Amino acid sequence: MRLYRPEDRDLLVKILCYPKPCSDEVLADRLRQLQELDVDAVVSYGCQEVQGFNVLGKGCDSVVVKALVNDLAVALKIRRVDSHVKTLISEGESQALANTFGVGAKVYGFTRDFIVMELVEGLLIGDFVVKAEASELRDALRDLLEQCWRLDTAGLDHGELSRAYRHVLFSNGKPVILDFGSSSRRRRPSNVSSMFSFLFLTGSPLSRVVCEKLGVEAEREALIEALRTYKRLKTRSSFMDLLRAVKLIG
Repeated sequence: MRLYRPEDRDLLVKILCYPKPCSDEVLADRLRQLQELDVDAVVSYGCQEVQGFNVLGKGCDSVVVKALVNDLAVALKIRRVDSHVKTLISEGESQALANTFGVGAKVYGFTRDFIVMELVEGLLIGDFVVKAEASELRDALRDLLEQCWRLDTAGLDHGELSRAYRHVLFSNGKPVILDFGSSSRRRRPSNVSSMFSFLFLTGSPLSRVVCEKLGVEAEREALIEALRTYKRLKTRSSFMDLLRAVKLIG
């Protein structure tokens, strides 16, 4: 692990301006934004690597690194300089909205090029599903679908939960929904239906393990019908029936 502070200008440019060199003006602006967010240092830490710098995650539009804010370890999302996304402000606002409903890593602040949020470490959903005992899995997935229900009621569609492999992390058994970069308050929310389909109906290796551990592998038609009813009604009662169909509640 290595700390990089604002005075380490030549070293910071590799990560703050990933994936290509930027002008002194752009770098100065990004350093100013970090100062505005009270970021004291970024930390080379994580299982992925970017130009010799260890990171927590890397995507088409951003890189996520560990950072320090007043000695508090946080996650720092950095907008790539080649990203088609012009600002992270909308994502920061959506994640902050999700926070008010008890969903997502806590947002501490955001600017055009950065989001500072709670550092969450744990298992991705695929690893958690394989390792968890049935009772632990049942509790965690009930919590996860409850969070999806709260997003639906908030009118916020995450946009990526039908492909949730990299978007849900389990920290001490508790699910945390990540990455609100594709979220929208304009689309009709489909968080519950997307996550339910991902977990129980896709026939993927992950879905098969979930269904086997919960004992619902032979009930596909009943699950499809329960989901259809939920999509039509979008009521709390139909949501509870959905949980009951997959034995997450009695």
